[in-house]
Amino acid sequence: MATNASEAGRSLIKQLAFTQKSSREKALKLVLKSWLPSRSEQLPEEDAKKLWKGLFYCVWHSDKPLVQADLIDRLASLLLTLHSSFTVQYFSTFFLTMRREWSGIDALRLDKFYLLIRRFVSKSFSLMNKNSWDLEFVKLIVNCLDDATFASSDKLLQGKGVNYHVASVFLDELTPFLPVKVSVLEVLFKPFFTVVGKLPDKVLLGKIKIGLFDVLLKNGKKLLEIKKSGGDEVADGDIVNLGTIALGMGFASKLFELGSAPDCVQGNRKILFEMHREFLQLEKDAVNSGFEFSVPDSVDRDDEEVPDLVPIVEVDADVVQNGKLLKKCKKEKKGSVDKAKKEKKSKKKNKKSDASGLSSEMNSAENGDKNAANENGGNSIDEVVLTESVISNLQKQFEKVAAEAGLEDGVASLCATPKAAGDVSKKRKRTKNSKGKTSQDFDLNGGDAEDSAVAKSGDKSSKKVRFSMKNNLVWKPHSPLPPQSLRIPPSVTPRGSALKQGVPPGPIREMPLQNKKAKLKKAGRRTIIGVVPSVKRMKKLRSLSV
Repeated sequence: MATNASEAGRSLIKQLAFTQKSSREKALKLVLKSWLPSRSEQLPEEDAKKLWKGLFYCVWHSDKPLVQADLIDRLASLLLTLHSSFTVQYFSTFFLTMRREWSGIDALRLDKFYLLIRRFVSKSFSLMNKNSWDLEFVKLIVNCLDDATFASSDKLLQGKGVNYHVASVFLDELTPFLPVKVSVLEVLFKPFFTVVGKLPDKVLLGKIKIGLFDVLLKNGKKLLEIKKSGGDEVADGDIVNLGTIALGMGFASKLFELGSAPDCVQGNRKILFEMHREFLQLEKDAVNSGFEFSVPDSVDRDDEEVPDLVPIVEVDADVVQNGKLLKKCKKEKKGSVDKAKKEKKSKKKNKKSDASGLSSEMNSAENGDKNAANENGGNSIDEVVLTESVISNLQKQFEKVAAEAGLEDGVASLCATPKAAGDVSKKRKRTKNSKGKTSQDFDLNGGDAEDSAVAKSGDKSSKKVRFSMKNNLVWKPHSPLPPQSLRIPPSVTPRGSALKQGVPPGPIREMPLQNKKAKLKKAGRRTIIGVVPSVKRMKKLRSLSV
């Protein structure tokens, strides 16, 4: 029977490390939901290592970020559901496996294993919080973490990257669980004080300094500045918690003791004394400010478990009886929807019937506002009724602003109310702006929209037209087309506002054509060209024949 059980366990571990996702999922369900939660005793050491090797390669083969994150959460959350005697073995064997396999992880798979370490550190704090931060249990988990990472006696495992990442994320994952008692904080920070004093690893010392002590020092300075400025309400909860730890834990004296100890590594003394000076200066500033900072000895967490109260609504007793509240609300909603539909229909009819003039629309708007005010009990303070006096006042204010800005009278005349209601037309005219886009303008003044557009872009307007070669030039091909052997760029013509006054549209010439200068010949001897001998001979013959 024992051999059959061992063979079944080996086959199960092989399925955890299988390349096909379906096989891995079947094995995971069997391991995480039934087998491990049901165990009340520890596994043999070799079996625990084999189990975690299968889980390691299960994470190795998982692809896609969402799938990886889900698998990592399932493995880390198992810490909260396992039996207390098996939890420590599961936790320590995880870090042992990570340090053993760390050198074989490639760069493409490194991020998901970083996330796996972070989740296990976070769930360890959740496990301590679940046990009400019992001091003995906290010591058990912290010693397990220290023995598996920083103070590991196995020198054959070269997984220093696991130690570096634990030191980097430790304080980040502890921050959501603060505040905790002073005795708990001393146990949690004890491995780091041991490391900075005795281990000669400069990289690990730098990670602890940056990820733990520098963060505490920074938040302590921020909290002290906020206290001095009197902005206690503005301070963030994380700044208060971390700053209180930096100011009230006495890190300066502890760092001095570590740096001055005879067994301290010589190369670490300089960094320890530097951190000692910074924390000592921070503590002196806190004492001079007159404020007291101390980490509480006991923390009450009953306030966090109080649920949010549901607001109480007063309802009539008759409506609540026999479940008639929902029915009544439905009827009211239906009635409100019908009212809204009726109002929309009536508004459409009013718009069609009031198209003859603007004055009738103003009267209907006034009546509608009055009716709305009466329905609301006369409390419509923010609503504005547009009467003739209000419109005239607005027109005067606009004319004043236009006069101050230096605009023309034609611009201000756009907002003038029409003299006769029958002359108003709602036709829209399409006009082109400087960019060639069409815009629709209401012809309120009986066909004066074009004149108003001219007035807006007139010569006396304060608006200036900026010439842009890129936006206001049109490239046109030559007509007739030149031969293919001759490569000539197409002609360019300005458009719209790019035309200057007095310059007709046409192709732009960058430089005027220069007339070719005639070449001057060098002065030389003048040669008299005589008559050709053959011509002389012909003349003689003609004279003799005569």
